[in-house]
Amino acid sequence: MSRTKPPTFGALPWRIGKQGTLEVLLIHRPAHVDWSIPKGKADPGETGRECAEREVREETGLRCRLGAELPSIRYEDSKRRIKTIRYWAAAAGSGRFTPNEEVDAVRWLSLPAALRTVTEPRDRPAIIALGSRLQLELGVRPAPEREKTLLLVRGGEMVERHEWDPAAGVRPLAPAGVQAARSLASLGAMFAIERIVSAPSIRCVETVAELARRQSLEVQRTEHLTGGNLAATLDLVAQARGTGTVLCTHEDVMADVLAHLIQRDRTALTKRFRVRKGSAWVLTGDRTRYRSAYYLPLSPADLSTELDLSTAVDLRAAV
Repeated sequence: MSRTKPPTFGALPWRIGKQGTLEVLLIHRPAHVDWSIPKGKADPGETGRECAEREVREETGLRCRLGAELPSIRYEDSKRRIKTIRYWAAAAGSGRFTPNEEVDAVRWLSLPAALRTVTEPRDRPAIIALGSRLQLELGVRPAPEREKTLLLVRGGEMVERHEWDPAAGVRPLAPAGVQAARSLASLGAMFAIERIVSAPSIRCVETVAELARRQSLEVQRTEHLTGGNLAATLDLVAQARGTGTVLCTHEDVMADVLAHLIQRDRTALTKRFRVRKGSAWVLTGDRTRYRSAYYLPLSPADLSTELDLSTAVDLRAAV
């Protein structure tokens, strides 16, 4: 039986860098050998926000002003304990970092660099949400230059068949699938999207539809992403090298492509192999090979709150 642990509270410090683009601060924890977002447990009588503010100050030396709450996380750890982490945006103020036992280094990074650097995939939605909110509220550029990558996406979750009346039309994406599509669409501010290709299924086409609309692109549909012809699928992947391309497909195809790239391109996966609904792998490299890939959760299935930008908190006072 799973046990619930006391919640953890943290905050993601941000600032406007010299190029006028957004930067966030990650910490390196020697005990965990990871790059992470500042966080910790609350002291007796301390609220979540107070804990997050204190943890940032103790771990980074910065006094920050907390703003909007970012997507929180609820997951089961290796000991089957239910853990919850709540994050807030934190506008960086004065202070200076001093290495200590818990944190021996910090880095200010652009959002694309932070997504690559952070160790746990579950922290990435908070980074994406921060960039989306600040772009929406302040007009801040989330990245100094949009990177060209391959986004290998699995179609989002659909409404269950038994929950949908066929007379109402085509079965749509479930709320988690809709949110995955919104999260994917927000990546256009950080990555150069030149081409969007999808398997013909409604699940896949609807997952990339909002991204295509925002980028003024057409969704190209192809049976080569449905499975059954791996050679044709890999040809699409090879064509995408060095370009900004989105390929939306199914679980088995996604797994086969990643397995091939690990062997053929010696692509280094930064975390264990996953291909959940409404998720993506971001593959970076050049026209010769994909050198590395990191997992990007897009669906709120693993999160306890959604990345709903319609209720974004006004952050102007925090600048």
